[in-house]
Formats: sequence, structure tokens, C-alpha cells
Amino acid sequence: MTKVTAGFVAKSIASRLFFPRNWSPLMQRLRQPKAKGKAADDAQLKLYGQILPGGFLNYGYSDNPTQPPEKMCLEDIEKAQVRYGERLVNLVVDKENPVLDSGCGMGGLTGLLLGKGFKPTALTPNRTQIRHVRQTYPQVPMIEGKLEQIKLAQFHRAFGTVITSESFQYVKLTQGLDVIEQILQPGGRWILCDYFRTECSAHKSGHLWTDFTSALQRHGWRIVVHEDITANVLPTIAYVHMWGRRFGLPVAQFATERLERKRPALHYILQDLIGKAREQIQEHLDIVDPAIFAREKKYMTLVIERA
Repeated sequence: MTKVTAGFVAKSIASRLFFPRNWSPLMQRLRQPKAKGKAADDAQLKLYGQILPGGFLNYGYSDNPTQPPEKMCLEDIEKAQVRYGERLVNLVVDKENPVLDSGCGMGGLTGLLLGKGFKPTALTPNRTQIRHVRQTYPQVPMIEGKLEQIKLAQFHRAFGTVITSESFQYVKLTQGLDVIEQILQPGGRWILCDYFRTECSAHKSGHLWTDFTSALQRHGWRIVVHEDITANVLPTIAYVHMWGRRFGLPVAQFATERLERKRPALHYILQDLIGKAREQIQEHLDIVDPAIFAREKKYMTLVIERA
């Protein structure tokens, strides 16, 4: 087996760039259309699904918010994710009409709904998730695409309940409210579980809480269940952050120092890329830093109905 060294990597890159026999395949790949965003086939989500095979991609709900990450294991994360899903299922009251699991992930919530006698319909634009959910729950109707792309003529007033579990943050606010209003039956309920930005947030993921509540009022919605579960999702975030800080950063630093020692010229050439990689690693660690998350975000469980 060939040993993967810095020299091997450099030679491999050079051969791809400078050998004429490789120019044609390279040009073909450069001409390929760019992927249509992460939603179509997200390798990161696929990886999460393989690490946590329970079918959930949520932050989980811990009944013990003070549990330190050093005392946790993957089994604790899986249990927290199931608990998260069970809490949402307990908020569904309409068993007669279909439930839309919007942003269904790998189908964990869909499976819980089935087990409780509900009639779920799964929605996702992600190809990996579509294949998995179709294979796991072939009896469940599947809508392929984003919530904003749903065919309103086909699904007008089709659902007694709509659940957006850690997915509404990706939906355009006004458009999402309009779509849910049209696909939800009169008297139906929208169950939302997601995080929102507070005024002091430096990171842009998630809707601003004040913008969201103002938009609800303008569109004639009212919140009938309101629960802040930020403390309950922090253990999962802290666990991910711990592994990134204790494993990811040291391994990256080791690889950089080894490259500098073994191949100083190549290290010099790649210094800008290495610096950018370090910035991105730190940025991702900040996203899952429980202290930063608690300061800048609020994670809410909401039941919303028409006023």
C-alpha cells in the first residue's frame, strides 16, 4: 500500500494539473454545471445520518441540561434526538388528517408519527434523504423539493398539521408563511421547533426572533404553545464542540506541523490555504460553541394557529 506523504500529495496534484493525458478529464469536470446548493445532495447530512443511524438530524432534547459533555456518549445523543421527536409527536392532536413532516431528514420523526397512528407525508429536497425515506417507509407519501416549491393546487388545505423541525430556518420567512397558510386546513396547527437569532447574534443562520413574531402577527397567526428549550439542546452542542476542540483542532495542527517539518517548501506554498482552513475550522467550532449559541440564539418549541 502506498504511504500517503506530503510528497505523494504534491506529485498527485501536479500530475492532475500538468500531465496532458489528464487535461481532457479536468476540462470536462470544469464544464460540469455547478451543484444546485446543499439541499440537493448534502454529503454532510449523509455523514450525520451514518454516524447517528436513528434517522434524526436534530440537536436533540436532553432531560438533564447540566450533563457535562465529558460524561456523554453517542447513545446519549441518540436518546436525546428520539426524545426531541417524541415531544413533537405529543403536540399533534389531529389523527384523521395527514401530517406534513417538512424537512423530514432521514425519516426519524416520520417513523415516530407512523408508530403513533398518524398519517405522515415526508418532504425534503435532499436526494440522499429521499432514497433513504422511500426505502425505509415505502408506505409514506413523499414530496420531493423545498417547502416553498410545493404544488399549492395539489396540496391546498391538504394537511391537518404541518411540522417544521429544524427546517424553517432555511425557508424564506414571508414565502414560508404564505405556503403553510395555504396547505394547512382551517383549524389546523403548525408545530415549529427551531432556533432563532437574538438581537446580539453575529452569526446569520436562523430567522431573527423579532422579525419572525412580527411576521406572524401580520399574517394573522398566534402562538398557542411557547417553550424555550435552549438549555435542553445545549448538551448535544457541547458534545460536538468538545470533540472538535479535543480531536479536530489537534489533528489539523499535527498535520500542519508535520507538513512544515517534512516538506517545508510545500508548506510554504500552501500557507494561505492552511490559514484559510484554520479560519473555517474555528468558524465551525464557534457555531457549536454552547456559550456562543446560548448568547446569540434561542431554541423554541412553538405551536402556531390561525388567529
